[in-house]
Amino acid sequence: MNIKVIAIEEVDENEDLVIHRHMIDFGKTNVIQMKKQLYLLIGFKKERKSIEDIRFLGGETIKAIQEYPCEEVTIDFQKLITHCEGLSKEEIVAAFMEGLYLGGYQFLAYKKEENKQYPTFKLNTDQYDVHIKTAQIRANAVYLARDLCNEPANKLTPALYADRLKRIFHQSKVKVEIIESEELKERGFEATAMVGNGSGYPPKLAVLTLKNSDRKHIALVGKGVTFDSGGVNVKTARDIGEMKMDMGGSAAVVGAMKLLADLNSPVHVTAVLPLVTNVTGRDAFLPSDVIKYKNGTTVEVGNTDGEGRLILAEGLLHVQELGATTIIDIATLTGTIGQALGLKAAGIFSNREEDLWSYKELGDHTGDHVWPMPLIHDYETYLESDCADLNNVGSSLFGGAITAAVFLNHFVEAERKWVHIDMANTVRPWKVQGYHVPGASGYGVRLLAELIHMEVEE
Repeated sequence: MNIKVIAIEEVDENEDLVIHRHMIDFGKTNVIQMKKQLYLLIGFKKERKSIEDIRFLGGETIKAIQEYPCEEVTIDFQKLITHCEGLSKEEIVAAFMEGLYLGGYQFLAYKKEENKQYPTFKLNTDQYDVHIKTAQIRANAVYLARDLCNEPANKLTPALYADRLKRIFHQSKVKVEIIESEELKERGFEATAMVGNGSGYPPKLAVLTLKNSDRKHIALVGKGVTFDSGGVNVKTARDIGEMKMDMGGSAAVVGAMKLLADLNSPVHVTAVLPLVTNVTGRDAFLPSDVIKYKNGTTVEVGNTDGEGRLILAEGLLHVQELGATTIIDIATLTGTIGQALGLKAAGIFSNREEDLWSYKELGDHTGDHVWPMPLIHDYETYLESDCADLNNVGSSLFGGAITAAVFLNHFVEAERKWVHIDMANTVRPWKVQGYHVPGASGYGVRLLAELIHMEVEE
């Protein structure tokens, strides 16, 4: 059977359809049958529509379609375009299809249930083909990040993660280097080696390089903790299984690298992913241990559950050695960022504070929302240690996300541009609606790719 998708914004009556007032509310979907034809009516009544609103409707559309067995879906884009002011036809089509693809995501790797198949989409025109293809590429990159985060901890150990990276980027322009566990200390990655030492799954460090340009060298650093029990300072949270997603920052980086490679973006990007499992064991690192970094800074381990910043610091130092002038790190770093911002927007920090509001606008446009946060250097007093240059955790119960950012800032040279995204609260969707589905959100993929495009254009 064929379904025709039509956006509606006003009460109307024609020879085929009778549209009632309750049908036009934004996001409402109604399936009706008239003369052996199924119609999916999408409520579009809203004063101002953003690109994210269009994506939302795409997601609601595919969810409604999947409830009905159909082979072909006809989408009336002209109705959508008519109801949107200030957006180009191409933007509208691309956003709607991106939301549609993302809303149809399923993670069924360990279920007997079969994947719901996409029907054939009939658009009555080929003028938007390139934009629809781009939407599919963007959605596939987010799929990848979602897949990585949704994997059980025993299916995504550091070794399995490293092998997967090789497969993902095989036959692409992204070069993959894996620094093995036995090499870590001799190459100056003492923190990564120590954090992963308590686990039976040896730590590794991945370096991904995409060089499509000789322009600005940009770096991404993603936290790749494949499971975080808290180490010796074991977590006491009720649902500790959620900690399989503590590698959400690395997943965002992997998705962004795939997106940039698949779009053949003219960029030079290096990504560093420390891959560890943080559990307690015979050889686990301990509170009071001291780590010496490549730049000579020493850090006392005040709490083994502050492991993310320890390994990110090494990533930051390494990309500077490689010559990156702009550095963006992303991590599921602190629970306190959620206490500050709730579950919809990640916190974003920078040593170039004047750029933060432009990043906020970019987050609104991509759907990966961020909110500017301050680097309050006075909080360095909370990181004082009796036996080292720094403690890895702050002594205050307040401002934990800011204190973590201040810690990381110690490892960035002042002349380098640095952006830090704390996404601990956004690794899952704040609400399962629109193009968001149960499980991982795939947060950060689109934002990172667009941040890199923005930096290259500066």
